Amino acid sequence: MRAGYIPAIEEAEFRDDMPEPQIEKANEVKIRVRNCGICGSEVHAYKGVHPFRIPPLVSGHEVAGDVVEVGSAVTEFKPGDRVVVEPHYGCGECWYCKHGLYNVCTSKKVLGAGGWSGGLGEYIVTPEQTVLHLADNLSYEEGALIEPVANGMYAVRNTEITPETTIAIIGCGPIGVGDYLCAKLYDPKLIVMIDVADFNLEKVREMGCEHTINSRNEDLKAKILELTDGVGVDVTFLAYGDAPTLQQAAEITRRGGTMVQHALMLDGVGFPYQVHQQHELDFKAYNMYQHEDFELIAQAIAEGRMDLSHFVTQRYPIEQFKEAMYMADKRPEPVLKVMMSF
Repeated sequence: MRAGYIPAIEEAEFRDDMPEPQIEKANEVKIRVRNCGICGSEVHAYKGVHPFRIPPLVSGHEVAGDVVEVGSAVTEFKPGDRVVVEPHYGCGECWYCKHGLYNVCTSKKVLGAGGWSGGLGEYIVTPEQTVLHLADNLSYEEGALIEPVANGMYAVRNTEITPETTIAIIGCGPIGVGDYLCAKLYDPKLIVMIDVADFNLEKVREMGCEHTINSRNEDLKAKILELTDGVGVDVTFLAYGDAPTLQQAAEITRRGGTMVQHALMLDGVGFPYQVHQQHELDFKAYNMYQHEDFELIAQAIAEGRMDLSHFVTQRYPIEQFKEAMYMADKRPEPVLKVMMSF
């Protein structure tokens, strides 16, 4: 099959002779990939710094395509169905899986890692429980974008948001954009998007965000206090994370408010313990998503309540995988999302 392949660290190539995965279990579904986004985790794998996406591999987990074959126990899907994939599943037996927390299962399988051939290959095979129907009025590209946005939905729906809630989102990359698009569905009083890149801030303005702050050029705390009558925001989502960002987040969140982390941060990053304790802040963290998040996003797009038309900034056919990885890694021009097509 055709595939974008990472044979070794800092090597990327197109191959047309990769092994095509086959159905081996009765509950499996084989899918011909139509679109697959490149995530930051692919870049991390390419650079040799990802903990479990380790070259050589066919990575990729932001997937939409067509069912081409189903196992004998599959009941909800048939060849020809347009589908999206939730690219992970738990063991089904551990305490976490039995309590509905399969996204933190210690034996979880993730598409494009650990020997599970990913969506940057022309075909994938996945268990039926990870597959969702793609509505006829959604494009394959919109389907592939559900995965990055789902990170935001999981964090947002587990955070109390009312029409009186004020929100700051630090980081306007794909995760922060997902936070914004999902938070909008709950109609909060205020959403402020924060970044140091004017391009990213312009993208969220294109998506309808009224309040944006370049924290490199503006006094972030003063601006937030101005927008919240001197109080600070109720919730700050961390879609980017390092020690200075954590300090900023603590300072702009009101006393008794909540900081939510789902940016990837390394162990050992400094934490603002003093402000955290003095202001009685809650600090929550979220890891990936669950099936419900994919369903909620697919429904919102289909009903016209979520617009992903400004999300993708670069598009490549799979034959140009090397060039696409260069773009995602080196960023010779501004990038929000690189999308591959088959």
